[in-house]
Amino acid sequence: MLELFLNTNAKKTDVFLKKYLNRQKNSGLMSAMKFGSLSGGKKVRSSIIIGAGKLFNLKTSKLLNLCAAVECIHSYSLIHDDLPCMDNDRMRRGKPATHVKFGESTAILAGNSLLTLAFEMITDKNYKIDYKAKVELIKYLALCSGHTGIAGGQYLDLSFEKKKKKFPDILDMQRKKTGKLFNFCCLGPGVIAKKNFGELKSLSKLGEEIGLLFQLADDFIDFKGSKKLAGKFTKKDQKKGKSTLISLIGYQKANFYALRLKRNILSKLKKHGKKANNLINTVEFILERNF
Repeated sequence: MLELFLNTNAKKTDVFLKKYLNRQKNSGLMSAMKFGSLSGGKKVRSSIIIGAGKLFNLKTSKLLNLCAAVECIHSYSLIHDDLPCMDNDRMRRGKPATHVKFGESTAILAGNSLLTLAFEMITDKNYKIDYKAKVELIKYLALCSGHTGIAGGQYLDLSFEKKKKKFPDILDMQRKKTGKLFNFCCLGPGVIAKKNFGELKSLSKLGEEIGLLFQLADDFIDFKGSKKLAGKFTKKDQKKGKSTLISLIGYQKANFYALRLKRNILSKLKKHGKKANNLINTVEFILERNF
């Protein structure tokens, strides 16, 4: 059932995103934009959005613009992260990285274009949600994507290489690099459902914790996983001297921390009853991905 849920959400998001890209005025960047955003992946962030929407009885059709916008932001970050000046990765999702296929300058511009396209999707006149909600969504997505979110987290990730950083520093970096976008994935449906400030704050924290769990799982995959299953080269973190919980406290203790974090997330979700089933299953999947 979970596999069906994830695959269905990924397909719906891909169909929406592909149609949206096809409606755009064509440019020389479009091929690279499509390659970077439609090249597979489980699109777990979209499933988090749809799962969070179920807490408030929101239809998937009300959330697809949000799903596609988040996937654009995520794809932009991956395209840029893979560049030689950053993580210098040549493979992504079992295929050449965007800069390998299209060149570095095109990859940078395609990433920039996906970033801005995300905000266009939320403001689209055909997206029939409350105008005030659109403004709030744009504000929160900007905060989660820029120097206080993904970009800031990537800066810290690069700055921390080959340095002995403390536990709180590593968590702060990972919460920004990965957690902030998951923060938005839980927050966004709450904004559309017109939840109050306290509820939105709780959703933000929940999403950030799910994102941190996702990053920890990614670190485990890099540490123990295979290139075939991961769809990218593994065992890179140690070679580059990345600051991770594994490098600081070892795999076993990092895994124990992740399991405790997962239990904490699940205890919060179970308070929502059956409406949280899809989110609960997605969280279970995050830490149990094959590696």
